[in-house]
Amino acid sequence: MLSLRRSTVPLRQTSFISRRLQSALSKESTSTPDAPANDSTSLKQAPNRDSTWSRSQASRSQVLNHAKFVQKDLSKQPQPYAAIDLIAKQPIRYIPDRIAVCQGQKQLGQGHPKIYINLDPKRPATCGYCGLRFAQEEFKQEIEASE
Repeated sequence: MLSLRRSTVPLRQTSFISRRLQSALSKESTSTPDAPANDSTSLKQAPNRDSTWSRSQASRSQVLNHAKFVQKDLSKQPQPYAAIDLIAKQPIRYIPDRIAVCQGQKQLGQGHPKIYINLDPKRPATCGYCGLRFAQEEFKQEIEASE
């Protein structure tokens, strides 16, 4: 007859990897106070940007917790400027037609697929790939007066 009595021998509850993780976390909690903090207040998203600019974008503090950044010197990691502010400084391109064609400035690089942008509304239309703005020439005075 089988006994349903609880065994007195403890079961192996943690694997080797989880024990190493626990020991690493305990070492991390007892680290020296002069270690750099990786909280969101001390890390900017880019040198010219404090926060994320897209809902799907992870913050820099979340990304730096990934395994590929373990034991890396973060001062040697690239920190490119955010292009969102540079694109916003680009002037609106006024087109005489009702439809603009954007290929993402192919002369400067590879660009993006050719797309057609409807310019019927009386406001600048933005390219979904590169962020360049287009508008009809007949709405130029109204647009510049509102900006």
